[in-house]
Amino acid sequence: MKVPFLLLFLSFLTNNLFAQELRTGSHDLRIQWIEFNNAKPGTVEVTSLGKGKYKIEGEQRDPTRNEYVTIKGTLEVAERKLLFDGKIVSRIEYINEGKPCERVGPQVFRATGTRKYWRLFEKLNCDRITTDYIDIFF
Repeated sequence: MKVPFLLLFLSFLTNNLFAQELRTGSHDLRIQWIEFNNAKPGTVEVTSLGKGKYKIEGEQRDPTRNEYVTIKGTLEVAERKLLFDGKIVSRIEYINEGKPCERVGPQVFRATGTRKYWRLFEKLNCDRITTDYIDIFF
């Protein structure tokens, strides 16, 4: 009788200890190609949809060029990961022949080590050559 109670208690404890919430409000958004041009970081707005689900929408733009990254979709938090579902579009004039790169559907952002941001795990641009670092800061 003590073992089932102990297992139930440990299950409750670990679920609550590892349940994470995402800070709602404004977060910085960056893609390294626009950062290299000394542009300011973009922003995303995160709002709670309830039951551990969040809405995210925002962009980073270079004001001197038609270069950008946009993001719109939903998030769920899992340990040090953001499980994203939606659309991410980036356009850099000298990558992918200057055409927008669209990532649609489920994606994962991860925070590793001592980083203060989640980085898009699938970094390969649509040109299948270039690595994009798309980061959402805590």
